[in-house]
Amino acid sequence: MTLKLSRTHLILGLILLIGLFFRTYQPISRLEFAHDGDLYSWIVKDIVVDKHIRLIGQQTSAMGIFIGPFFYYMLIPFFLFFKMDPIGGVVPITIIGLVTIFSYYWVFAKIFNKNVGLIGAFLQAVLLSPVYFDRAVVPSTPTNLWIIWYFFCVISLVRGNYKVLWILGILIGLIWHIHIALLPPLLAIPFAIVLSHKLPHKKDVLAFLGNLAFTSVPLLVFEYRHNFLQTKSLYANFFQNHGAGSEGLAKINLVLIYLGHNLERLFFFPNSTHLATQTIAYLFLVFPLGLYFLKVIKNKEALVFYAWVMGVILFYGLSSSQLSEYYLTNVEVIFMALVSLALFKLFQNKKTGRWIILGLLLIIFVKNVNFFITEKRFKKGYKERKAAAEFITQDAKDKEFPCIAISYITPPGENVGFRYFFWMNNLHVNEPSSLSPVYTIVSPKDFIDVKERALFGQIKVVGPDNVASKDEIAQSCSGQNANLADPMFGFTR
Repeated sequence: MTLKLSRTHLILGLILLIGLFFRTYQPISRLEFAHDGDLYSWIVKDIVVDKHIRLIGQQTSAMGIFIGPFFYYMLIPFFLFFKMDPIGGVVPITIIGLVTIFSYYWVFAKIFNKNVGLIGAFLQAVLLSPVYFDRAVVPSTPTNLWIIWYFFCVISLVRGNYKVLWILGILIGLIWHIHIALLPPLLAIPFAIVLSHKLPHKKDVLAFLGNLAFTSVPLLVFEYRHNFLQTKSLYANFFQNHGAGSEGLAKINLVLIYLGHNLERLFFFPNSTHLATQTIAYLFLVFPLGLYFLKVIKNKEALVFYAWVMGVILFYGLSSSQLSEYYLTNVEVIFMALVSLALFKLFQNKKTGRWIILGLLLIIFVKNVNFFITEKRFKKGYKERKAAAEFITQDAKDKEFPCIAISYITPPGENVGFRYFFWMNNLHVNEPSSLSPVYTIVSPKDFIDVKERALFGQIKVVGPDNVASKDEIAQSCSGQNANLADPMFGFTR
């Protein structure tokens, strides 16, 4: 039996290879590693080394609300394979990125046609905003994968196909494990059901409830054991005034600004359209209407698009929470679909449209590859932090220091991303107030004018000065290891 590959399969294979290039180019030197890196690595260590079976991951910015543990358990086999080195986290997020590209093809091909699927997959593979998002090793990295399958479910529901409810149950259960900002898009579900003019079969509802319950087990157990802490915190956070500043129409206008900025970044990064971001938002809001009049999409599909987008806009427009651009990324899949459909509509014009679209996609590819490989990086990530920690460890060993202390001279928020590497090197690290020899980490390297002992990209290490006596150092080392004992923001046992 021979396997015959069609032209579609060959093109899709090429798109996946392109997507792989963008997501794995210089994986070590471009891996960011700051507080999030320390945090997810510390949680994996807590599970694997400290044998702490966790029901929760890190605490979010909303007090009393945590991220689910799925991401951290997913990292474990890759951490183990790389001997607990956090570089292992690159592997699963790369796989997720490739699966997301394939999912764009499959979903768009299933809902629309194969050519739309190929266009959508190509855009997901080469647009730099998704590329950078897919390279981040954080719990929210699966967001794009979640969104494309949620899009598939919503469109299937509005078309009266309730067989997808089992997928929807899994997706809703995974929201806690990814980011609660994925909750507002669920407002599109009742609209899709109403517009379908059908009701689901009992077996489809049971499949939905069963999968929702299964993926929610860690949440349900944690809530039961902790007196529904997160449920109460979520309720309190929703009605609490977080000092967002603007409200009413001003807040909705701010949401539109953020939305427009997201869409501009999605399609044009690193360039700018030089349009006001509200203008970009308004242009895309009329996009579904234009495609409806061109008979590219049906009226109920356009309506459910509007229900999704307007529901998210109104949710954050009426909320007192501080707004983040990430909260609005869930609507980007709609505009990816609309742009893919519009490009295919032009592609159908065999005389000129086909060459225009192929030329446009080629320009996008060449422009993004050129920017991506020539981009100047501010070198202070995984590679530099790990090298600095290894240097300090070796230098302390050479000088026979039983323990050391670390001080930081950095801007706020830059004194992070080192603790896990100190643990990997089995280094006893005390507070600078102790009598332990103090190594100073300076970042960026020009932040202060002191002679470094070693330089690693934008990180320099200044060696200890005025070292105490051996007895005093030994006394300072007799206490607990502050690197292990000190609290870490977002980490809780």
